[in-house]
Amino acid sequence: MPISRRKFLVRGSQCVLMFGMLPGLWACDGHTRKEEIENAGYKALIATIGRERTDILWYASFAPSSHNAQPWMVTIKSPDKWIISSVEERWLPEVDPENREMLLSIGAFLENMVTAAKAYGFGVKIRRNAVSAFDPELLRLELTSGERQEYPLQRLLERRTLRTGFKSEAIDPQDFSAITGDEKGFSYYQPLSPEAVWLDEATIEANRQQVERDNVQQELSRWIRWSNADAKKYRNGLTPEGMDITGLAGWYVKNFYGPSDVMGKDFRRATVERVKQQISESGGWIVITSESGSPASIIETGRRFERMFLKAKDRSIGVHPMSQVLEEVPWSEEARKKLVLQKPPQFLLRVGYLRDYPLPVSLRMSLGEITEVKVR
Repeated sequence: MPISRRKFLVRGSQCVLMFGMLPGLWACDGHTRKEEIENAGYKALIATIGRERTDILWYASFAPSSHNAQPWMVTIKSPDKWIISSVEERWLPEVDPENREMLLSIGAFLENMVTAAKAYGFGVKIRRNAVSAFDPELLRLELTSGERQEYPLQRLLERRTLRTGFKSEAIDPQDFSAITGDEKGFSYYQPLSPEAVWLDEATIEANRQQVERDNVQQELSRWIRWSNADAKKYRNGLTPEGMDITGLAGWYVKNFYGPSDVMGKDFRRATVERVKQQISESGGWIVITSESGSPASIIETGRRFERMFLKAKDRSIGVHPMSQVLEEVPWSEEARKKLVLQKPPQFLLRVGYLRDYPLPVSLRMSLGEITEVKVR
């Protein structure tokens, strides 16, 4: 498509220094979660399993996932018996060949589901069936009668992955204790500690290496929804505003960017520069380990991660998962030793106090797309 006017003022002044400036000029007419209320499939599901059970699934759907791929699928065998599986078309084989991150996402989804179920007065019996991360059936759930447990379910809707706006000051020990609930498997490395410095440097270099892999960039290009039309069509993946590309840069990429641009040198170089900028604004790192590498253990780690994430906003703490170190050799092989960990790391989270905690903008698939009803 010819854009002229000196290639639209030299490609939007190189897309405002490749996404780096004017962060709040306007909202780019982006997708917001207000559009998700009673989306397609919601009313149909109510007719089958009732309003409360449908709401449990709706709240669960706001869990975080890598590339916002939303890999989960719930098969409803009866109103109280559900099977959780993953959808192969929503796996990320280039950055997540072992489906480790997929299992973590399933864990976050399960945690949202259990949290919402308890708030509606249901207990949840969980049977973990998966032997492999590639098994078609991961979990079987049974809803049971229970007492309502008060919980601010708005937390599930307001949780947001943030990439910018972090203050460079250490997290207070009381705040760390509050968001982790003093659960096991959490380690915090404050800025300038040897471990944090290693994570800073390794994250930049792992990103630099990863963006040079064409297969990774091609996979990423399939999950970025540059235009509003694609966002509404797919309802998953990454939008410019979800990646904190707003202002003039956000407007430009929404109107002039496409999958081929992700393969270009400018985009790859800009990715590394943005990572450098993010690393420079950090309150340190939280690392979460699992008990083992089994599917059940990794899913449980995803649940612990989500429990922490849901509390972070109350303490004005931003959370940005940055997993490239665990995705790229040699850093993935060195991480456990460099971080002095007794158990395998599953999450590397850049954290920091925030100047502002904006509303979520990530896309969400409809309940009709993430559920399959097989009620007899």
